Amino acid sequence: MPKVYGVAIRKGGQGKSTTVSTLARLCALYGARTLVVDLAQPGTTTGSLRDIWPDSTHGELSSAFLTLHEFPASVTPDAELARAALQAAALPVGLQSQPSWSGGALWTLPWDDLLGEAAAFLQSERVLAGLIHALAAEVDIALIDFPSDGGPLMTNALAATDSVIMPMAPEAPALEGAAATLRLLARVRESGRDIELGGLLLTRVEPKSKRLAEVVQAIRQAGEIEGESLENKLLPFAIRSHEYFEQAFRYGVPVWERTGAQRDWAGYVLMAEWLLRDAGLARLADARRGPALLDAETRIIDTSAVLLSEPEVMLRDFERAHPTT
Repeated sequence: MPKVYGVAIRKGGQGKSTTVSTLARLCALYGARTLVVDLAQPGTTTGSLRDIWPDSTHGELSSAFLTLHEFPASVTPDAELARAALQAAALPVGLQSQPSWSGGALWTLPWDDLLGEAAAFLQSERVLAGLIHALAAEVDIALIDFPSDGGPLMTNALAATDSVIMPMAPEAPALEGAAATLRLLARVRESGRDIELGGLLLTRVEPKSKRLAEVVQAIRQAGEIEGESLENKLLPFAIRSHEYFEQAFRYGVPVWERTGAQRDWAGYVLMAEWLLRDAGLARLADARRGPALLDAETRIIDTSAVLLSEPEVMLRDFERAHPTT
């Protein structure tokens, strides 16, 4: 069964969709069979992947939802019926492979305009989980771009997710969004669903900004929020600010085709390797290739060094300091 990661935070503009699309490309590059589920209006993750979109036609995820709408609350659709619903909608969409993927694959259940309305008809909050489980034989890892609002679509996303990754820009409102997300996860756990905060990923980072230092300090002093320690879940690498990440869905190509500076996407390379190891795919995490072949001198933002005079270190020194990352 693939491990399912939700990328979520109750605050817009944190790089959520960009994180999903970039990690999906990298996981496939490493050889993982990767599924992307785009539940975030208006489909920015889907737009970010359009350079590898196939010419073939496909149906809509909303149609698959409606096919399974009569399953009662808390019931997961049978795998055979869920697969039939997907096949009727010609889903998932298989994105065009690249030679460097070396056995990896990238599939998506894309956003469509009727998705929210279709979800409102669902009686069971486990329909999405059933659709993902139906693809278990073809998928190693799944990434869900969470919707920003509550409702049946959010409920289905939470029911399908094992672990949540929170991308967060270093700004005070993002801390409030992180706290709101943790409260939501706590309520889900109280209902009996086993869901965890996997990691907190700092995005849109200017390495020497005063705001970055203030936010990291706040995270370290926050203690436990709803049973989760943000300090312990803060990942040791961060995503450098770059104009591409503001409008990735408009470009529809990977960041490494927009800039030649490896430091601009190095944080995502390290995040993809963390994700693969966490999902039990450590054998793939060591297979760097293509844009993931970082030079040893590539500059990495080390979140454990943010309060020091020099928060950036070379990759070789970062890997020495964080050998299990």
